Amino acid sequence: MEFPEPRDFGWDLKSFDNAFSTVTHLSDGRTLFEIEHPPVREVTAEMLCWWYGVYADLSLVIDGTTYPAFLVSHPKDHISLESEKADKERPLTAGDFITIVEGYQRNPDFTTNERLEVVRRDETRFALRATRSGVPVADVEFHYEDGPEGLKVRNLLTVGVAKGIFKPIVNRMIIPWLYYEDKNYAWLLHSVEEIGNFENFLPEIFARRDQGMTIRWDRNSLPPKKPLRGPSPADV
Repeated sequence: MEFPEPRDFGWDLKSFDNAFSTVTHLSDGRTLFEIEHPPVREVTAEMLCWWYGVYADLSLVIDGTTYPAFLVSHPKDHISLESEKADKERPLTAGDFITIVEGYQRNPDFTTNERLEVVRRDETRFALRATRSGVPVADVEFHYEDGPEGLKVRNLLTVGVAKGIFKPIVNRMIIPWLYYEDKNYAWLLHSVEEIGNFENFLPEIFARRDQGMTIRWDRNSLPPKKPLRGPSPADV
């Protein structure tokens, strides 16, 4: 898989030092990976809900250069993101699909190319699900809420099959082959970098959201006035 060139915006990505992660083997045979991120400063739940509604189709023009928004959210690991929506003009909502391609730590051995169903998007949670032949095999969830020091974010990855005749084979043989230790650690670090990176651009982009699906941000210009809160993006 070919990686696009890294995008150099002059941003430092966060390390894992201030994050907390756990791995839990659930009673139904699945495995849960959970990350509690350090507070994301100057970012709100409203911003993140809006972002997940548009990030698959949004373009950002930063200092005159145009980027798909997804490539800005992780300047090194993200490769592509496409949406499948009944209505191209509205934000992502439950029942839509995205196809995400990324490579953790830019390692070809740690790449993923996955079609995911949007299960939920609101001002508390963004949830995605991967299936095989109609059977759920992985759930990805981002939980977020405003806090005194910044946005509190937890993301959860649950892998495996909860029931069915293929449950033992999938959970004991296929899942360990797909989600092995080195790749799991690379995903954990990738997630910390991606969530922490919102501090570097999301408040500025959100403040310019009235520009539509192509947002221009000249970092040498004065910041726009903070917009008044409008209708919840989850209700759009």
